[in-house]
Amino acid sequence: MADIGKVRLRVPTSIKPGDVVQVRSLVIHPMERIERDAQGKIVQKNYNYINKVIVTYLGKTVATFDTTQSVAENPFFSFTFKATDPGQLKVQFLDTTGGRYEGTADIKFS
Repeated sequence: MADIGKVRLRVPTSIKPGDVVQVRSLVIHPMERIERDAQGKIVQKNYNYINKVIVTYLGKTVATFDTTQSVAENPFFSFTFKATDPGQLKVQFLDTTGGRYEGTADIKFS
C-alpha cells in the first residue's frame, strides 16, 4: 500500500494545435467498499474512496467527475480535451478522508 496516491497519466506523444486529445489516468487507491452487517444493513463509517476528480488545462477546469464507492480499486479514468496551446494538464483525485493526489503532463505540440 506504499504506492497509495501514485498517479499515472498517458497522453499521445504527437499533438498538434486544435487536436482533441485522449488522456488516460490511473490512481493507486484502495477504494473501500461498503460493508454490511449480518442483517444486511450498511455498517456506518467514513469509507475511504475517491469521490471527485478535477481536470485542469492551462489553469482552467475542463472536467470534473463525482464518483461513488462503486468505482473499482485503482480507478482508471479516460477523457478528452481540445489542445489549444502548449501548457500543463493536471488531474487531481480527492478522497473522502481528505487525501489529494495529483498528476501532471506537459502538453507540447509536435
